[in-house]
Amino acid sequence: MNWRKRVCNGLCCLVIGSLTTLQAQVLLRYEENETVTWQEAVEMYRWLDTQYEEAFLMEAGETDVGKPLHLFIISKDGLFTPEQVRQSGRNILFINNGIHPGEPCGVDASLELASGLLSGSDPYAQYLENTVVVILPLFNVGGALNRSPYHRANQNGPKEQGFRGNARNLDLNRDFIKLDSKNARSLVKILREWDPEIFVDTHTSNGADYSYTITLINSHQQRHEPAQSAFLSETMLPWLFDAMNRTPYPMSPYVWSYGRSPESGIVGFMDYPRYTSGYVSLFNTLAFTVETHMFKPFEERVRSTWHLLREMLSFTSSHQAGIHKARQLAREQKLNRNQFTLVWALDTTRKETISFSGYCAKTETSRVTGHPRMYYDREDPWKADIPYYRYFTPVESVEVPEYYYLPSAWGEVAERLMLNQVKTSKLPRDTVMELEVYYIDDYSTRGEPYNGHYWHGSTKLRKELQQVQLYAGDLVIPVRQPAIEYIVQTLEPAGYDSFFSWNFFDAILSRKEYFSPYIFEESAALLLKEDTRLSEEFRNKREQDSLFRSDPYAQLRYIYERSPWSEISYRRYPVYRQVK
Repeated sequence: MNWRKRVCNGLCCLVIGSLTTLQAQVLLRYEENETVTWQEAVEMYRWLDTQYEEAFLMEAGETDVGKPLHLFIISKDGLFTPEQVRQSGRNILFINNGIHPGEPCGVDASLELASGLLSGSDPYAQYLENTVVVILPLFNVGGALNRSPYHRANQNGPKEQGFRGNARNLDLNRDFIKLDSKNARSLVKILREWDPEIFVDTHTSNGADYSYTITLINSHQQRHEPAQSAFLSETMLPWLFDAMNRTPYPMSPYVWSYGRSPESGIVGFMDYPRYTSGYVSLFNTLAFTVETHMFKPFEERVRSTWHLLREMLSFTSSHQAGIHKARQLAREQKLNRNQFTLVWALDTTRKETISFSGYCAKTETSRVTGHPRMYYDREDPWKADIPYYRYFTPVESVEVPEYYYLPSAWGEVAERLMLNQVKTSKLPRDTVMELEVYYIDDYSTRGEPYNGHYWHGSTKLRKELQQVQLYAGDLVIPVRQPAIEYIVQTLEPAGYDSFFSWNFFDAILSRKEYFSPYIFEESAALLLKEDTRLSEEFRNKREQDSLFRSDPYAQLRYIYERSPWSEISYRRYPVYRQVK
């Protein structure tokens, strides 16, 4: 990627009016309950690029709608490539906006942040000494171009907003493993090149009603290595919440009610790798999802986001050494992991207590349906200590192998590994190796499409040691490399967001060879005669299972699946493991 490429067309070279005029037209549009368009945001960043040597706007990738992604970089010393920034020792604060364009608070807040930092009117400009700020102005370009006053039925403004789905109707915040969209492919490439220390994704929440304008999700502490988990829990999160309490916008953890309303407690969010925060944290980035409250005025949502982005910059700069130390230790810890958790479940036996300000949840008769309906009475506020269930327990874990082997037939998987800078090599010649193989014994599938896929879960596996035929060109994937957790989470089929879960290996789930009952009957009888163990198992199943006993085809299939004719590739997962 050419990081020095200037983006310019006839419009961006015309600087019309003063910064004050631009602020009135663009920067402060949120005060009129309006959000900037994608074109206006890009033009404003172009204008800032022409005015300040510390600013650089670039095209950084493709999107599904045919428009480019842009990155805007604020660097005090003019360091505009990830290589330069890493060599300088500065931290990188990466801000991603508009993944859901109907939630545009961060789009407008980032414009005001950038303008204030570059002009020097914001005293937080001092924190650019140790930090480079990278802003993605609007990630879901297709959704942003699709504006309407009617996309967000439960949201208080702005007057018009973009659409949640992108040009392919994909929710981009569920696309960071499967990478169906050009948008996500572009951003993954950007993130692997910049590899930020801190990542912030800006959103608007949709759920319970309460007094807070802004809430926060952090990449879950239990998914981080001990060094970063401790730093996040003991240093960064307390600092951020204290800092926001000194602004007009005190902050709460993300509000996901444990029961009917927050009065019964709130639940932590397990950010699996499909989400931006879950994805970047696979690579030891501390990630945050900002969730402003949909019922609060748009102006207040933008201002609260702006305050939090400033505090993120302040923390990232003032804790430069601590962030680097925790990350380096975490990288070493991750490389030495012998096990990863693939699936988590909320631990309802373990809770903390936090102070919370909410509105009483009450019940009245609906004027529409005539049935009881819940509502929040803003005239009846409350403040109390409530349970906070933020701990999870491992449901599915896996021992880390030394190598995976991926046959070259599965090119879509190989392509995604390459995009994530996974180091691989190719077998130089055909060979047979003794490797661990999985068989998919059982799984569940969503009954309707989920973001373009029929997602698999609750996967049950059987492991065998087999002689496996590999061919020249098949991929050899050493596991102990910087992308170790990404490799394990995606290639282990039981992973919540594995490639198997997202349907990349569905072809193995159906047979390609079959039997005809009237022909196989004689072979089945001979097998039962020669194989006493099979005969006993068959007899026991007939005695214990009345449905099986009444189904002649099921009985023949039972024998066929345990015969030499049954294809070895049926439900055999085509990624093989080599342990020490």
